[in-house]
Amino acid sequence: MNPNRDEVNAELARVLRSRAFARSQRARDLLLYLVSSLHDGGSTRLKESVIALDVFGRDAATYDSTNDGIVRVSVNRLRELLDRYYGDEGRSNGLRIEIQRGGYVPIVRRNTPAGLPAKPRIAVLPLANFTGRSDEDALCDGLSEDIIDAMTRLPDVRVIARTSSFRYKNANRDVREIATELAVDALLEGSVQLDGAQLKVTAQLVLGSDGSHQWSHVFTFARDERHVLLDALIDLMLRSLTLGAVADAPHVVARNTAPQVQGLIDQARGLNVTQTPENLALAEAMATRATELDPQHADAWFVLAMVRYSRRSVLSSEPTLDQGDAEAALEQAIALDPGSAQARSLSAYTTICNQRQWALGLARAQEAVALAPNHGGVNARLGFIYLSLGRFADATAIYEHVLTLDPLAPPARYHHALTLMAGDRLAESRRAIDDARRLLGESAFYFDTLCTWLELAGEHAQSLRTAELALQRFPTAAQLVFHAGFAEARLGDLSAARTRYPQFSRLRDGARHFAIACVESGGADDAAFFEHVRAVAVPTEPLQLLLPCQPAFRRHHGDPRWQALLATMNYPAAP
Repeated sequence: MNPNRDEVNAELARVLRSRAFARSQRARDLLLYLVSSLHDGGSTRLKESVIALDVFGRDAATYDSTNDGIVRVSVNRLRELLDRYYGDEGRSNGLRIEIQRGGYVPIVRRNTPAGLPAKPRIAVLPLANFTGRSDEDALCDGLSEDIIDAMTRLPDVRVIARTSSFRYKNANRDVREIATELAVDALLEGSVQLDGAQLKVTAQLVLGSDGSHQWSHVFTFARDERHVLLDALIDLMLRSLTLGAVADAPHVVARNTAPQVQGLIDQARGLNVTQTPENLALAEAMATRATELDPQHADAWFVLAMVRYSRRSVLSSEPTLDQGDAEAALEQAIALDPGSAQARSLSAYTTICNQRQWALGLARAQEAVALAPNHGGVNARLGFIYLSLGRFADATAIYEHVLTLDPLAPPARYHHALTLMAGDRLAESRRAIDDARRLLGESAFYFDTLCTWLELAGEHAQSLRTAELALQRFPTAAQLVFHAGFAEARLGDLSAARTRYPQFSRLRDGARHFAIACVESGGADDAAFFEHVRAVAVPTEPLQLLLPCQPAFRRHHGDPRWQALLATMNYPAAP
């Protein structure tokens, strides 16, 4: 549990009488003052000016922090002495006292248990909204995503992705059960409150083995200074997990963001997750407004690009959208923040779809993984490009890594199964599909992948029955419609299969042609198949990435028209 007052006082006494602090009365006075503030509720008053007056006797009428750096210098010296003490005399102490980076509030935490692995798996649960205002939900979710993204930059920490961790939003569950389900060593949980004009985030690192707290801390910061929270959290995580020198910690770009701009970004990001046409249109409007209000905000441009790509990719009618708009927004995001792994990762897709530069797209995806080796989405994009390029072993390895980062994400689970199928590992693929069903239940993703497996296994009658039963539960799932049509065509009834085409009318042109091509690929009318598949192999169409690896198209791979099609896409020849 959290250290109590007696434990903290005992640890403070050990530090103050140590050899490391023996020659520095100033450091002892400063540490005693800071730790005492935790007990008397004065930690929120720990401002530079207050410390200068209370500890160093500066005059309020003449003190100017710009010209007098005594507080900053003394606190940095105090941090060095604490690091020296806990690296030597206090190495085996049960507690550690530290001063948060970017502030002056002491942190008292328990030393890392010996059982915590050197490369731990951690889940960041959605921060609870304790502000009393439902309109702050987007803020809480945005802060949670920022924390996840920041922690993925730690090379020796595997952080569970948003898709999986957000399944536990508002869930009243025992943290040990959640840790077991996600197969993590620890969970970061917390809440957001309002503290006047500031935000107060209370966060705890909870061990999955027994539910005890490794540390608990309150971070107070202005709405436009979220980087203060993220830097302090990274610093604390590195210290508590003993992952190396804090000087090696990746820093968050320090920039103040107007609350209105950040609010628009948070809301757009949340709406993008829904992947519905109406919400995506609203998200694009919000993200566009954010870039207008703050043209130098890299994340605003990235969210705008992400939403635009989603609108072009989603299976709905969006005839006026130009994927080049997404690419332009991405270029702006990368120019403002060259270290943005997510922006580089998404640009890999647009590089291939818009410019037909497969090698460059692959290189960008690999660069993004190097920047964020434990980011689920960034790795998944690289895996999908490997799949599209026919590098099935590489794709499988990447997706197996993704499953450790995002174990409850349907796309990752089923794309992993697809890579196994593409590599003719049907038995393993079927086990992967069954595992996904056990973990996630029966979704449209599940039936889509199962039908694909049945098609590759030659069980077309079973695939048709499966698709038709699934359509009773998911009547608008276009992929289930074309699986049913493909099975009918393979069973010799292409006329019946073509009666399903009106159900594709709601799709945008590229998606509609792809769905029809999937049906036609099961029949004998090769001319019709190539007519529709050519309409997918056009610049800016995201679904062209699926063409080389779509299992239903395998039987056409030996046709000269297929090779000509790939040539128009500048698809690289097999080595």
